[in-house]
Amino acid sequence: MSPKQICEQMVGRLHSPDDYLGILDAEDRVLQILPEPEQSRYYIEVPLDAAKASYGRYVDRDELLQLILHLPERLDERSIPGLKYKPW
Repeated sequence: MSPKQICEQMVGRLHSPDDYLGILDAEDRVLQILPEPEQSRYYIEVPLDAAKASYGRYVDRDELLQLILHLPERLDERSIPGLKYKPW
């Protein structure tokens, strides 16, 4: 799917805390998007299995849409500004 299609077709399906969306880059690294509807925000994170940790932060809907529309080619903890380390 294109970034525009993801914004139009997938983000609107994130209604409950049990929903999530994963976006993969060309090397199968993932950006996970987890909704928190009660707070009108989303938690975005890049999990790193080898480190048993993830890097993430909260964003509002507008930030999320802009992030998706301008996704970096490589999804990692350095490619998305403001991510914070979180051990599992």
